Amino acid sequence: MKNWGICKKDNSDDVKYVMPHHGVYRADSSTTKLRVVFDTSTASASGVSLNNYLLKGGVVQDDLFSILLRFRKHKVVFTADVKKMYRQIWVNPDQCNFQCILWKNRSCEDPSLYKLLTVTYGTKSAPYLATPVLNQLTTDERKKFPLASAVALKDFYIDDVLSGADNVSSALKLQQELISRLKAGRM
Repeated sequence: MKNWGICKKDNSDDVKYVMPHHGVYRADSSTTKLRVVFDTSTASASGVSLNNYLLKGGVVQDDLFSILLRFRKHKVVFTADVKKMYRQIWVNPDQCNFQCILWKNRSCEDPSLYKLLTVTYGTKSAPYLATPVLNQLTTDERKKFPLASAVALKDFYIDDVLSGADNVSSALKLQQELISRLKAGRM
């Protein structure tokens, strides 16, 4: 495909990266029938991909093994996923030129160039970018949601929480506090 990669449009000096993407349709899915998959690891015409240029970022969460060990210590456990977390985290506007897509609504139309304004799943830096946002939300809401804040710092692995408590009522209270805390951050 020659319509993506690092490119310049309209002779401007703004460098853009147009991400290849495709739809994955799952008729049996009860939540998301059509999901867009971004392939930022595929080399462009210049031989490099967007992920070649991105930094992965450091480790800012406990490793999954430690989280799973703590998870097994609870008598009552729960897991959850922050729904569409990346799509709720804004990217610095100066960086959006590197998250462009070509899109058209009808086959007879010419494609239009769009910039994605939020963290994009499939980019090497997405997990790192999302984790500090959750940590900042924890810091901002620590007084209002003390139980959830303690759990958020140690029981999240990217957008998944694996946690629990000693009894059902404590687990439900923690679960509700986590939901309220994430809603406070509009997630």
